[in-house]
Amino acid sequence: MDNRAGNVCWASVIDGVLIEIFSKLDFDSLISAASVCHSWRCVAHYPECWDCVHFNHYERFLDNYIKETAIPTDNRERTFRESEYMIRHVGAGAKSICVRRIADDTTVMMIADRCPSIESISLRDTDRISPAALLNLIRTSKHLKLIDVKFCKAVSASLIEEMGQSCPSLVGLNLGHQRVTEDMARAIGKFMPKLKWLNLNNATISSEVLCNILDSCTELDHVSVKRCHQLIMNNELKNRSSRIEEFKYSPLFICRSGAAQHFWMP
Repeated sequence: MDNRAGNVCWASVIDGVLIEIFSKLDFDSLISAASVCHSWRCVAHYPECWDCVHFNHYERFLDNYIKETAIPTDNRERTFRESEYMIRHVGAGAKSICVRRIADDTTVMMIADRCPSIESISLRDTDRISPAALLNLIRTSKHLKLIDVKFCKAVSASLIEEMGQSCPSLVGLNLGHQRVTEDMARAIGKFMPKLKWLNLNNATISSEVLCNILDSCTELDHVSVKRCHQLIMNNELKNRSSRIEEFKYSPLFICRSGAAQHFWMP
């Protein structure tokens, strides 16, 4: 009887109190709370409960996506499902969105419509997003601080220019696996002078183009250029990278045996 009384008490908690509690939960905890009883499930679907629910705060988002801490393969499909589920439930105050591979223009339009206050977004590995849809999202999301567009085919110099102009708070950018042209580098330098974190892992970029970015973005304190096969660590690049607090460079060398090895340089 005591247990049943306790359950009834929790089930009848005022919705406003539950919303306040649920809004502070991480994704897994919120899903678990929604499974407790019918009343909790109803409250868990309120948009206010999802305003601050995302995989991580933007500092951790930086660690996981800009710095590319790998997501285990067996968790990726679950990650995709969670992303879509979150977008369907988020409210206008949501701060972070991560959508990978499955994203298309419909998804991007949904984010732009429902999440005008997002501060970090990951659209990596997406090849079905049109430049127009991505441009609309950037123009709508004025508060973006971190943008991850690794492997996103819609990226161009004009889009980077729009990112810098529309998102004055932007401090983090992931352009991994992109072909970084001189025009893109000029756009980064001219329109993103306050950039602090830049990920170019596996990007096609020359030493000269990277030097131009480092010369223009003087507030950079994290740069990752691992496995950039065209990049040569010459004296000019060494001098410019020496002022970066965390500079990750890892070229891919082919040994005489034919085996590939990675060598790290600070």
